[in-house]
Amino acid sequence: MNEPEQRKRAVSDILESGAGLAARHVLVFLRITTPLTLPIGLLFSAAVFWLDNSSGSSHDLALGILVPVGAVYALAAMASGAACLKVAAEAYSGASPSARDGIALVLRRLRPTLALTALLVVAAAPAVALLALPGLTALGSYSLLLLILALFSLWASGTWAVALPAMLLEEKGIKDSLRRSALLVRGSFFRALGTILFGAVLALFAGVLVAILVSVFSLGGDNVILIVTLVGFGLGELFVAPFYVAFLVVLYGDLRARERGPIAEQAS
Repeated sequence: MNEPEQRKRAVSDILESGAGLAARHVLVFLRITTPLTLPIGLLFSAAVFWLDNSSGSSHDLALGILVPVGAVYALAAMASGAACLKVAAEAYSGASPSARDGIALVLRRLRPTLALTALLVVAAAPAVALLALPGLTALGSYSLLLLILALFSLWASGTWAVALPAMLLEEKGIKDSLRRSALLVRGSFFRALGTILFGAVLALFAGVLVAILVSVFSLGGDNVILIVTLVGFGLGELFVAPFYVAFLVVLYGDLRARERGPIAEQAS
């Protein structure tokens, strides 16, 4: 006799479960984000401070250093998030999460992980731009183009919502991960898109909250305020990836549970 189909979890339930997962294992996540992103984040902050307080040839040199440091910082954040995803998956399945295992997995699959993450970021960029701009009318003749790109961006964000979990947890390539995500999300597109959108907002809020707490030490001149602000956002960034990937893992676990079984099962 066939078992009844498992009830789909609401977006609010997924977010609540993901937030709890990230909070319970925050120390394990910090063992990943701190060594992978904090040093380069502090270097990036130093470059920003130098740029803000320099002029002439020194300003050009600071800008020349800031650009590659920022690129490395972005790559480190991508790798850190992927390693956190592995930890979140282990915790969600009931296993004991290991920061070392998460980092080892990402280092072993570093190139496809970074490539897929960059692809997902680029795909989501038009939708983010649409939300950030004051209105389509401000773009004039380019407003229709941005609207079309934003609609595609929303479709891609929802359809490929669990592509990264599929790659890391099912050992798939980039194309197969995208196809796998599209298959899992079928029939749950708006739940996946809602998890991506609201999950990103909540993860950013967690980082901003840390930055706000650090800002209480911004007593002094403009340079002190700038330094404290940069340090605050650098520390806040340590918490963004853990919360975001926790939401992805819970969503992925729900989609897989309705398909074949719990996330703890190994995919063929």
